[in-house]
Amino acid sequence: MAPLRHLTPRTLWGRMLALYSATLLCFIVLGLGTYYRLQFVREIEDVQDTAGMLAEVASQAVEDGVVIGDYDTVQRTLAKTLHYSPFRAAAFIDVSGHTLRIAAPPREEGAPPAFIVAMVAGQLYDVNRPISVGGRDYGVMRLTFDEAAIAERLWHMIRDAALLAACCVLLSLFAMHRLLRRWLRQLTRLQRSEEDLSAGVAEAAARSGDAPLEIEQAMRAVDRITHSIRSRFDQRIDTLIDSLIQHKSALDEACSVCELDPSGRIVAANDRYVTASGYRRDELLMMPIDHIGELLEPRRQGRHGASTLTCEVRLLDRARRPRWHRRTVVPIFDAARNVEKYICIEIDITDRRRSEQLALAHACKHEQAAAFARCALVESDYDTLCRLLVRAAAVGLQAECATLVQHADTGSRCVAVWPPLHPARAASGNGTGLGGDRADGNAGNRAEVALRWGDARGVLAVQGPAEEGFTDHDRYFLDNLAGTFANAVERHDSSVRLHYLATHDPLTSLPNRAAFGERLAATIAEAGAVQLLVIDLDHFKNVNDTLGHAAGDALLVEASHRLQAALPPRAFVARLGGDEFAVICPPGFPDDAADACAEALVDSLHRPFTLDGQQVFIGASIGVACAPRDGRAADELVRNADTAMYAAKQHGRARGCRFRSEMNARVARRLALETGLRSALDASEFKLAYQPKQDVASGRLTGFEALLRWNDAAGPVQPAEFVPVLEDTGLILPVGTWVIQSVCAQVRAWRDAGMPAVPVAVNLSARQFQQDDLVDVILAAARNAGISPSALEFELTESMLMSDPAASEGVLRRLKAAGIGLSIDDFGTGYSSLSYLKRFPLDALKIDRAFVRDLPADSEDLAITRAVIALAHSLGLRVIAEGVEDAAQLASLRANGCDEIQGYLYGEPLPANECLAIFAGELRERTVA
Repeated sequence: MAPLRHLTPRTLWGRMLALYSATLLCFIVLGLGTYYRLQFVREIEDVQDTAGMLAEVASQAVEDGVVIGDYDTVQRTLAKTLHYSPFRAAAFIDVSGHTLRIAAPPREEGAPPAFIVAMVAGQLYDVNRPISVGGRDYGVMRLTFDEAAIAERLWHMIRDAALLAACCVLLSLFAMHRLLRRWLRQLTRLQRSEEDLSAGVAEAAARSGDAPLEIEQAMRAVDRITHSIRSRFDQRIDTLIDSLIQHKSALDEACSVCELDPSGRIVAANDRYVTASGYRRDELLMMPIDHIGELLEPRRQGRHGASTLTCEVRLLDRARRPRWHRRTVVPIFDAARNVEKYICIEIDITDRRRSEQLALAHACKHEQAAAFARCALVESDYDTLCRLLVRAAAVGLQAECATLVQHADTGSRCVAVWPPLHPARAASGNGTGLGGDRADGNAGNRAEVALRWGDARGVLAVQGPAEEGFTDHDRYFLDNLAGTFANAVERHDSSVRLHYLATHDPLTSLPNRAAFGERLAATIAEAGAVQLLVIDLDHFKNVNDTLGHAAGDALLVEASHRLQAALPPRAFVARLGGDEFAVICPPGFPDDAADACAEALVDSLHRPFTLDGQQVFIGASIGVACAPRDGRAADELVRNADTAMYAAKQHGRARGCRFRSEMNARVARRLALETGLRSALDASEFKLAYQPKQDVASGRLTGFEALLRWNDAAGPVQPAEFVPVLEDTGLILPVGTWVIQSVCAQVRAWRDAGMPAVPVAVNLSARQFQQDDLVDVILAAARNAGISPSALEFELTESMLMSDPAASEGVLRRLKAAGIGLSIDDFGTGYSSLSYLKRFPLDALKIDRAFVRDLPADSEDLAITRAVIALAHSLGLRVIAEGVEDAAQLASLRANGCDEIQGYLYGEPLPANECLAIFAGELRERTVA
């Protein structure tokens, strides 16, 4: 708005002319805009109508020409169409793509503005008229508008209308300017007569008859105001004098007033001043004003006493009570501007002064209470907090000293005093608090409050000046300080407790994982060489599962006690979580001492635990790592000790194992295998190989065993390496399902290729065998592949069947009912319970390669093989020998009645497409008679 205000004309006629000009310009712009828009639309419509009519006439002539092939006529027609038309070009395009184009002569007029040309071009489009006679298409006639010519006509119309409107605006402004100057000329005459009116030499301004009505009314108003000022001037003077008299009376009633001569002596005083001064009237007269009252503030006075003096004084009234006055001495001048006398005015400010003192004291209390509260939030030292408390009490109440006394059954003692060397320390140390949980007392200039903090109780007392006592507000202030102190002590105790809970195990009271991590990092940084033991209790889960978690907690508590008893001095033991503990040996411990410590811990935990009257035996596996040899950082050292502990578990538990660098290689390999296996199925990295089985007597093929193979990015991985990882991670379930579905699909493919029906064996893992829907998955895979379930055979291990014999029997009977063959793999290496051979619906036994490898030289393996074959035949089961690699093994097995063999002697695992070659004769005969 400021720039607009600067641009606004200062004179009335200038503002009216500017307003008229702006209004006229707006109407002209809106009118021209509407006119231009209507003309533009009308021009476009006329051009379109003309174009449509010309196109219709021209199309008839073109149709007549193209029917007889007279293209000269077509060209003349197009040329005529361009004359006096809105088109700049005409063209005829026949069906074969040939184009006959005619362009209008170039224009000689000037070019219109580009924006008008663009507006015209946006409304007009080329006219395309198909040329068709008798239902046959001969081509298209295309007429292109001349946008520049149309825009030029519109531009001439806009320019002419704008020039005409500009002329009208100029004429209108000229006429308005002349009229405004004539009408407002009377205001200038009124301004010239203002000085005469002010001096009273003229009665009214000269007026002209042709002035506007408003100006004449303004001039009449000036006349009325002039007469009104003259008539009221005298009345105002009288009123002012009366007001001064009334103010003087009011001043006498409200203030103490006295009159001083030029030397400062009192010559007159009102009754209020005499009463407030404490003197009689005759004593006051001719007494210097400076002798009355005690000056509390420096005087503020001008040079030579010619200015007002203001100060505060302290008086004693006739009752000898202190009063405070605000004194103002005003000089009175004579006609020569010399001081004739002084008027002294005093206002009683006792109540205000006391209120200010109370406010300052209250603010001091609040400041000390807030400062103590802030310090109490961050201060953790108990003695410092006590000193801050007595200091806040003494400073807040402006007392001589403050003490904090603690009461106990053995007596009272002074906890803190302020000032620190105040002689009241000894007296306060005896204790003066009242009995009970809380006592408030005030003996003269002493105030105290009772308080409790934690389990302690005591008194906070202050000693003040002898002539002044403490109020209830002061004791309330002490009570607030005591409450803040008690809360701070409670918060400090809670913080200590929370820190303990955050760094210690609530069950065993040992340091927890967080405290262990801090201690280990600090020990490595200070000592460098550190021996770390990570302890894991063996078979602890069995205690929780059989005796309950309460018994497990009791065992952990007893185990923590044994660990602490078996550790050397300065060793640090912590519970990391669950049944896992860790020990940081004292700095400088050698390897042999750490190993001996691990053995001592294993022995202490190997002794029986008595839980609810029952003896429980557990053990401990301990991993040992040393910094910086096995890791410079705390996390690395703990990780390597964990690795050593898991190695101890793998080597039989209940022992200690020191970390070696190759352990990390195994862990890294295991992690790499697990990572690769998680994406191997989606990446189609799994393949199946099929190893044939041979009938010993006839030498014919009796079936295949499907074997899982994995080729990751680094190359093939042995099944003995990745299958256990599949089992541990649970990936064996989706991979096993994929194997079953792939085998079913391959059996169907072999059948379609003409291979005779031979069963294909699939190994089931323990995790698969525990699936509730295992039988449904197998039958669904066979059904989807379109094969009979009898084309499948599943191999199981003894340990799988004996983990839950009742459930295993139910699953096996469902599989057997579906026609699926069942065999025991690796017979003789598991439970070797003979009862399940009769109980379970089995078809065959497979002798493990460990018994076949040394045949026939090893008499013990030969005896075991004979016994297994005889046992199986007596139960009606077939016997299959695995790992047959030479003719001597085959001859021994044939001599002892083995039914089938499987091994490299007959055939190694083959891809599915090469298995057909066994029947087609494409591979050499592998059978050894």
